[in-house]
Amino acid sequence: MEPRVRIDRVRVRNFRNLADLDLSLLPGTVVVGENRAGKSNLVHAIRLVLDPGMSSLDRRLTREDFWDGLSDGTVDWDPMRAGQEIEISVDIVDFDDDPAVLAALSDALVAQEPLRARLTYKFAPVDTGSSNGGDRVKYRFNIFGGETAEQLVAADLRDHLHLVFLHALRDVESHLNSRRGSPLRALLEAAAQSVDEGDLAKVRDAMREANQSLNGLKQITEVSTGINNRITTIVGPKQALETDLKVASDDPLRLIRNMKLMVDGTAGRRLGSTSLGTLNVLYLALLELQLEQRLTDSDIAHVVMAIEEPEAHLHPHVQRLVFRRFLSDEQSARSVLVTTQSPHIASVTSPRSLVVMRDVGGRTTAAAAHTADLAEADWDDIARYLDATRAEMVFARSVLLVEGYAEQVLVPAVARTAGIDLDKLGITVCAIHGTHFRSYAKFCTALGIPWAVLTDGDDGAGQARATNLGGEFGGVTANIFVGTTTFENDLLNADARNIEPCFSVLRELGSSQMCARVEGWNGTPPGQEPFLSAISTVGGKGRFAHRLSRHEVHAPAYVLRALEHLSS
Repeated sequence: MEPRVRIDRVRVRNFRNLADLDLSLLPGTVVVGENRAGKSNLVHAIRLVLDPGMSSLDRRLTREDFWDGLSDGTVDWDPMRAGQEIEISVDIVDFDDDPAVLAALSDALVAQEPLRARLTYKFAPVDTGSSNGGDRVKYRFNIFGGETAEQLVAADLRDHLHLVFLHALRDVESHLNSRRGSPLRALLEAAAQSVDEGDLAKVRDAMREANQSLNGLKQITEVSTGINNRITTIVGPKQALETDLKVASDDPLRLIRNMKLMVDGTAGRRLGSTSLGTLNVLYLALLELQLEQRLTDSDIAHVVMAIEEPEAHLHPHVQRLVFRRFLSDEQSARSVLVTTQSPHIASVTSPRSLVVMRDVGGRTTAAAAHTADLAEADWDDIARYLDATRAEMVFARSVLLVEGYAEQVLVPAVARTAGIDLDKLGITVCAIHGTHFRSYAKFCTALGIPWAVLTDGDDGAGQARATNLGGEFGGVTANIFVGTTTFENDLLNADARNIEPCFSVLRELGSSQMCARVEGWNGTPPGQEPFLSAISTVGGKGRFAHRLSRHEVHAPAYVLRALEHLSS
């Protein structure tokens, strides 16, 4: 795949809860995080640098836009009186083979090999020459290229490197019908300009004929005459406004520009009659068509799409269909950054492109997955895993990695018995269906997600597994918890109160022969091999675990230690 022009790095200082953020990005970046983690602030920061639709007034910040942590603690402390600054920079790369972008960014270069351009927004005090410390400091914003504030960037550069911002909730119908900013209006305007004059004349004649036919109807003539007469009666003939009833204007260009989209085929219903999710898909389609047209006409050289929480009103299948295409689209003239709380969108994202943002004591931290030291095969495994599990892992506050489905089902059950609410703690139990924990642990580490591992003892193999895994993290094994035998057998032996529920499930799922076998154990654990054999006979570990999870069962000690570790 050829390199795509893209944002490579974003640095933000002192802007809202982005106190000192330095984030490296990959194509198709998807940013996830809890509410108030700073996702919207990150998008807004990028807009301050790149968005041609933002006015100068929108770019003038206030004291509320400064990071709260700058305060000296006094009640009346004012960051603008203290002379604090907000600075946001965006680095752009992979434009070596794009002459239009190269020309647009020529004054913003900061590196030659490979080419790198930097655009910076700075909101800072203006030196007015006043020495009165009590005066309120005057502030101004500048957008400059390269590394010197004197290299101011013209607005047309930001038009050429075009940022499109789609906020989370929008009235699609009103936006499409508006005169300004509607992709439908832009498409119709371009169409109107390219229609042949002869074709326009035919439409003009047809509209005149239609209007004349309607106005020839007696009832319509009476309405029209009645309106004009009443106006004359009210204001007199000298000031009367002459009106004329028409289906629409005779002017074909005006007709084209005023055309409206209708839905439901021949029914011709207005947009407001369809679902909000459908309207959002329609809007994305129109926007894409408009941008392609502008790129073809060389109005713009590259598009950066910043899309904020687009999952609203979209069915999960549609979320995956739309954003699998948007995020994997290999058009070199478009790059996409999405913020979301949807695991469905995250599941179709390249795992390398995921970013997790967190609020830590009033300031945002951000971690990028691509910093993980993983082989290509590991990334492929993680991509398939995230797709299959709908990427819940990346939304967790902490992750408990387990071997299989039995642990995934039963750990939440034993946690409930112990009075531990995993949802309230933000702990997700992820079954990796094996013992290959290394790549998942490294992935979580890169994203700043605390993790722990539960693994079977397996006659000493589990301890060796823990030692090897810990070796990947500086020899630390404090978050790796090893059972004695296997999870199911450890659970049976963990507490005498677990025996009856386990045996009851075997009797419930098994035949009369199984019931007799269980009775022969006389309420005593039979040992690992007979117990696992019985589980296999009644349908396997998954079926057994699913049915046992309905009962109150008590956790083995090593499972409790793992949960307490993640809860601390």
